[in-house]
Amino acid sequence: MKRAFLLPLLLFALFAKVDIAKLQEAAKAGNKEALMELGFIYETGDGVEKDLQKAKKYYSAAAELGNEDAAVALSLLQLSSTLDKKGVSLTNSVTIKNSKNLDVDIEIKDLKEVIQKAKQMDKEALLTLAVLYDNGHGEIKEDKKRAIALYKKAAKLGSKKAKNILALKGIKY
Repeated sequence: MKRAFLLPLLLFALFAKVDIAKLQEAAKAGNKEALMELGFIYETGDGVEKDLQKAKKYYSAAAELGNEDAAVALSLLQLSSTLDKKGVSLTNSVTIKNSKNLDVDIEIKDLKEVIQKAKQMDKEALLTLAVLYDNGHGEIKEDKKRAIALYKKAAKLGSKKAKNILALKGIKY
């Protein structure tokens, strides 16, 4: 899928009743789009009981089959879950330090806002999370694979910075 994954799913949800059984059959057959859609359905609780473990399972399976949007959705879901599990208040902050001794405090509420924007396929939010995963900061542990998936999505959405970073890394998007 080369387009933002949320819009087609939201439009589909508005105009059609989802047949979960058919989606599950397609998912069992290895259909990465069906797996992605099931992940979204279970993440949002659209027509089913919200189940983040099932959402993670479906997103993971779709990502393993090469669905880049599922890889991004999985990263965002896991990051949101990590922040929620920590039981942090909105006044807590994450201190970010890099090798140039730059200290930046990001309040958890701001990080959660970045995650929400990334879920809406905001290229700058995706880029921000990619950089955080690329370097590992605070609650976000270094994960180069996730960083690359986020850089690629931001680049496909038009982020020049993400394109430049991928070019420097020698990665095509």
